[in-house]
Amino acid sequence: MPVPAERAGVPSIRRTLWLYLGVLSALGAVLLFFAARDYGQRAANRSYDHLLVSSALSIIDSVALVDGQWQVDLPYAALDLLAMAPEDRVFYRVSDGGDRTVTGYADLPPAPRAGADGAPQLFDAPYSGEVVRFVVVARRVSSASAQGEVRVQVGQTRRARQALAQDMVARALLAIGLLSLLSLALVGLGVHRALRPLVRIERDLLRREPSELQPLAVAAPREMDQVVAALNRFMGRLAASNETLRAFMAEAAHQMRTPLAALRAQAQLALDEDDPREMRRSLEAIERNATHMSRLLNQLLSDASVIHRANLQRFAALDLAEAVHQAVHEALPQSAPRPRLQLAIGSEPAWVHGDALLLREAIKNLIDNACKYGGDGALQVALTVQGRECVLTVADHGPGIPAAEAERVFERFARGGDAPGGGAGLGLAIVKRVVDSHGGRIDLSNRVGGGLVATLRLPRLHA
Repeated sequence: MPVPAERAGVPSIRRTLWLYLGVLSALGAVLLFFAARDYGQRAANRSYDHLLVSSALSIIDSVALVDGQWQVDLPYAALDLLAMAPEDRVFYRVSDGGDRTVTGYADLPPAPRAGADGAPQLFDAPYSGEVVRFVVVARRVSSASAQGEVRVQVGQTRRARQALAQDMVARALLAIGLLSLLSLALVGLGVHRALRPLVRIERDLLRREPSELQPLAVAAPREMDQVVAALNRFMGRLAASNETLRAFMAEAAHQMRTPLAALRAQAQLALDEDDPREMRRSLEAIERNATHMSRLLNQLLSDASVIHRANLQRFAALDLAEAVHQAVHEALPQSAPRPRLQLAIGSEPAWVHGDALLLREAIKNLIDNACKYGGDGALQVALTVQGRECVLTVADHGPGIPAAEAERVFERFARGGDAPGGGAGLGLAIVKRVVDSHGGRIDLSNRVGGGLVATLRLPRLHA
């Protein structure tokens, strides 16, 4: 399956895990290799150094001072220990305190520094065309007539040491290789098990129908709890949005069916009428129904826009006083008859976190309702700041609302029992949706002396 161009540069979790864990395993293997090589070399040196020192001590034990002359009864068995490696060569030298050779190879290289009293001195030096490992031991020898110092130097080429070290490193490499393969297998198993919850989630989502938006019931590790919770919240919002859209379409179709049927019937009557006066009355009825349908369509479009923007939640800091001024200007008719308006806005800043278009739409609907159903008195709009809330009130002088209908009128397409005809029943529903999306609340109450007061409260944004 080809990879989309926009996905080509997206890293894979599986590949990332393999990369980091594989690099970690490779670094571990390299470190183990160097550690094994160092250990092999030191172990080989310790083993053969022990043989060198043993041979030198055996030889020095065979040296005696008789009548002022050095006598050496060389124990060839001591040298035979070093000859166990057939490719190596062995060199020795016995000398007195004046560095005069008693027996052995007189041209052996001297020790680079003097050793501690009685302690064997080990060093490497080139001799006979290759690097040789030497040991020097010294001892004072006494006899009845004389005493003196004797030194024994024994050397061995390094081929057996290197062969032993290489053998140990080879065995270590075999173990490291097997350990690396086992580690990679465990890494593969770990990656597979770590990603298995993602595979289960993918299969669960693939098996679902488009309308199945219930929360995921797949068990996920704790590290994925937030991802699963976010996905469940998203599906919950999508399910609510789909349900809202379905209800909106069903109710819109129901609401549009009646005025369309009336328009068709009145148009048919107008076509059948010969009396100009009756025909005019039919055309006036058609015009009223068309106006009602136009208002209904505008309200439906406004409701759909509010639903969309409320779900987006693209809020910012805004001055509610400015939104009130704009809403008043847009909601009140610019030509006569123009309702009287009493606008009171406090001096304290009224900043909120929200969507300016949604808030203007809500305020416009409140003002529009007050203008239509508020009687002949002045329309009163006031904005104040009360503690942590910005409070907007829209009051009229109309008949008010029965207490039993104070909550029902916020439902879509719901209208008060005493409301005059021509309304769509969406204005207060739009206001309620906007207020809820901003974390506020709205209340309707009857004022003393007649009239309705709509009180909108929004959380204040402190500077």
